[in-house]
Amino acid sequence: MEILQKLLKSFLIGSLVGLGISLFTRFFFQELINRLEYVTYYMRYRWEYTDLSKETTHMAGDKGYGIHIVDIDERSMQKMGLYWNWHRGYQAVLIRRLARRFPAAIVFDILFGTEEDANHRNRLDSLLVRSREADSTVILSDRVRRAIISTINYDAEFVDATREAGCVFHGVCLSDEKDYRDFALSQVRYKMGMAWHDSLNPSSAVTFTPDLLKKIITRKTILDGIFPALARAARGIGHVDIVPSEDGVIREIPLFYRFGENTPIYLPISVRTIASLFATPNDEIEFVPGRYVDIGTPFKAFKDRGGAVSFSYPNVTSAQVRAILRHRDRILALKPDSQIEVTSFLAAERDAEGRISFEMNIPGIIPCELAESLIEADLDKALTLAVQETLSLSPGIGVRRDSETDWIVCAPFDAEEWYFSATDLSTIALLDSEDLASVPPGKRRLLFHQFSVRSSSNELVSSLPCLRNESLRDLCRAGWKPIASLAPGTRMDFGRRVRIPLTPRNYHIVTFFGPKAGPFPVHSFYDIAADRVQGFFEGKIFIVGSTAPALFDIKAVPHDRNYPAVEIHASLMNSLLTNTFVRRLDIWQDFAILLLIGVIIGFFSYLFKPLVGALLAVAGIFTWFLIAMTLFGGDHLWVEIARPILVILLTFTAVMAFRYITEEKDRKFLQSTFKQYLSPELIDIMYKSRQQPLLGGEEGIRTAYFTDIQGFSTFSEKLDSPTRLVELLNEYLGQMTDILLKHYGTLDKYEGDAIIAFFGAPMPMDDHAFQACLTALDMQETLGMLRKKWMTEGDKWPPIVHRMRMRIGINTGLITTGNMGSTLRKSYTMMGDAVNLAARLESAAKQYGVYTMISQYVYEQVHDDFLLRQVDKITVVGKSEPVVVYELLARRSEADGAFTALLDLYREGLNYFYAREWDAAIKKLEAAHEREPWKEFAPGGMSPSRKIMEYCEMYRSNPPDTAWDGVMRLSSK
Repeated sequence: MEILQKLLKSFLIGSLVGLGISLFTRFFFQELINRLEYVTYYMRYRWEYTDLSKETTHMAGDKGYGIHIVDIDERSMQKMGLYWNWHRGYQAVLIRRLARRFPAAIVFDILFGTEEDANHRNRLDSLLVRSREADSTVILSDRVRRAIISTINYDAEFVDATREAGCVFHGVCLSDEKDYRDFALSQVRYKMGMAWHDSLNPSSAVTFTPDLLKKIITRKTILDGIFPALARAARGIGHVDIVPSEDGVIREIPLFYRFGENTPIYLPISVRTIASLFATPNDEIEFVPGRYVDIGTPFKAFKDRGGAVSFSYPNVTSAQVRAILRHRDRILALKPDSQIEVTSFLAAERDAEGRISFEMNIPGIIPCELAESLIEADLDKALTLAVQETLSLSPGIGVRRDSETDWIVCAPFDAEEWYFSATDLSTIALLDSEDLASVPPGKRRLLFHQFSVRSSSNELVSSLPCLRNESLRDLCRAGWKPIASLAPGTRMDFGRRVRIPLTPRNYHIVTFFGPKAGPFPVHSFYDIAADRVQGFFEGKIFIVGSTAPALFDIKAVPHDRNYPAVEIHASLMNSLLTNTFVRRLDIWQDFAILLLIGVIIGFFSYLFKPLVGALLAVAGIFTWFLIAMTLFGGDHLWVEIARPILVILLTFTAVMAFRYITEEKDRKFLQSTFKQYLSPELIDIMYKSRQQPLLGGEEGIRTAYFTDIQGFSTFSEKLDSPTRLVELLNEYLGQMTDILLKHYGTLDKYEGDAIIAFFGAPMPMDDHAFQACLTALDMQETLGMLRKKWMTEGDKWPPIVHRMRMRIGINTGLITTGNMGSTLRKSYTMMGDAVNLAARLESAAKQYGVYTMISQYVYEQVHDDFLLRQVDKITVVGKSEPVVVYELLARRSEADGAFTALLDLYREGLNYFYAREWDAAIKKLEAAHEREPWKEFAPGGMSPSRKIMEYCEMYRSNPPDTAWDGVMRLSSK
């Protein structure tokens, strides 16, 4: 009942304190605590990425994300001049270079606010005039000068390249009037109306219902950063505004910008690009305020009204999808860290005469004549050729298997030899007439991607960013038949819907995937423009930006204070493609965690002593920190660290202050006053009962416990100084006392080497006899370890110390415990006949070669738990009532077979002894004595078996009378 009351009181006080601290940390000093939380947020990323080795960083960039960065870096500006002097023709060249590699998207994280050709023309015209002034012999007619100037059409080249590529996305900037100086504001006022919006790329903006529009608080009145012709030529436009938080760090960004009081809503360039690649119509983009924005599934199959099948991701053909589905079983059965190649890169081009040539990675350009022969040939048969075996494909054209991995096609024209891999030949074999008919005259079309699938961290990752894990699995499970069976004008979706999580104010937390220049491959703008970069670019997304500090597009992010903004856009895109987002709990979920932590810490802080409470609080801080870090690293779940740790610290502090005021002050007074001569348990009882220690005692059934070292009187003779004797005793008594207290025993006193103790007082115990026996076994085991330790210390101790043995006597009975002494000095001790019997058992044990002897009263309480054997029936000195005594051998659960065999022989011999069959008893006991475990250590080689044998010898010579009861009367203590 007392324990239950303490638990209830601890829970009530802990709950009240925990609730108060939780409310305080949740709703007060929010800005300060949020800043502390941001520090812990930075730490999560720093720990995950900052300390990565170069090898690990390289691996981080090999995740198959499919996003590449085109960097206007220092190298590009060294080769091409300062960026501010570039004309738009450079960007046009870049687009055309990339477009030939069939990218999914080319995204510009660069603003092109106005057309610049007029400025270039004026500058050139000025130079021509100055040249005539510098040298009057140079005379250019106005017609020639105008012709030269007319060659400047970089803006038109840029617009044409954007339109022709069909996959270019451009950025816009939304701003407020306060962002412009007064003299400049008049120049941009025309960019504040719907007419300007309509002149750009209005289909890129989304609209919502009036109720949802009210939820979007980020409004910008000026739409800037792009000129109309370029915006109309782009596949889509989106804002590139990345505004830092109040601490200057890019942590979360607004996902929507409303164009003034108008209805259009502009998405970030990253979201606009991915939603377009998903082919998600604007009216299907779902906005749930404070929860998420849904941009649809990653991959879709369409059938138009004419019955033609197409797919959402750019340049993914029906042939490509059929090729993937031919390997569907292998893909779904992929084992971890394994990979399969599905198709090789294959582009086809039809010339003016209608003939088709191929382009592949290994063989390169395959001319029309050879392409036609390969289309007609049985390439599956060619794949089964043995090494060095040949096959004729058509007159003059043959194929030979050159090795296990290479095939050579020979033809009497052009390069004469073309090398193919098995995947190359199998890719060409997949072509049918419908695929070839889809290539228009004079055009070049991608028929197959360099497509592979690997299993990484239990996820399927393909070389196409849109086909990743769920979308690829859904496609493979569905197969081609449902796609072919689509009704005209319908579609089929694959993969899990991408729902971008929002904070309560409709911001989105940016998810980062690695250190700077880590997860996404980076290419120099110059190298791409000069066509100096090799690799598989088809189906990839390219973001054009700058990492050069001189271009002022460097931001601070949680794990790096100098992070290129272009990589932030890449991270946003990648989180959409991989459906990976940092998520935060709702405010009430956070509060529930705070309350739970507060109640638990408050409960344990009040329940346990201050030191234990402090250790638990420290353990709680460490545990919560690990939990929060693990959840973020594994599931990108941002669980607060700062507030829970503050709750732990403040709750513990508050409970300790309350306890000091109400409890600990009195307890400390008692401990400082009485700890020198009263046990800690008694002090607790005194404190709880609010009583001073009085003379007198309390009677009850308890267990007395006596120990003594065998032959200790000779130790002082063998040790060369009292100091060494004290050192030995301190080590021995220290170890034994720790064991005693561990089993809730109360130390009465030390008498030289002897330990006198009792169980069951002052703390009541139902199992005091059981705990006493456990203590005896633990003490004997610990003494054995001490003997081994002393032996390893060389000559420090004489051999007698190495052989130290201890005898223990235990008895249960009516014992009086209490404060004995005078009013000035008291001692908490025990008295009674049961105590005397325990002392007699300890001293009597040496007559039997026994080291732990218990009485029949102890036996009655513990015989089910311990392995015991009857030693004798005795009357001790000063007592007439006989008592049966037993030897404590081991716990029954831990006893081995040697004890069992010994006890069987001993028990039979003892039965013969009490039956007066002396010879039979001696025979059994002699066999038992051979198995006695302690005979080598006992004085005179004594053992219980040998002692009973001596009785048999005595009674065989002098038989007892008929009244003999088997009781031996001891004549010495």
